[in-house]
Amino acid sequence: MTMERDLGLIALSHNEKDVLYAVQSVLAVSDGVAKSDEIRSHDLVRDMSQPTFHRALKSLLARGLLQHAPDTKAGSYVI
Repeated sequence: MTMERDLGLIALSHNEKDVLYAVQSVLAVSDGVAKSDEIRSHDLVRDMSQPTFHRALKSLLARGLLQHAPDTKAGSYVI
């Protein structure tokens, strides 16, 4: 919890954290861009409902914790 507090993640919901951690995990093994379908298939969010997943993703974008990847189609994200 201390690390999450230090990084400003303490205010995130459980679902937002799971999506953010899934994005980070996908980025660790990708070309630097996390695609929505790759994120969606990650173990942390696989069982999350589609609307909940998209709400969490939208919230992370609004908070500036994720960004749309430049020069890519929709559904591609970077931290």
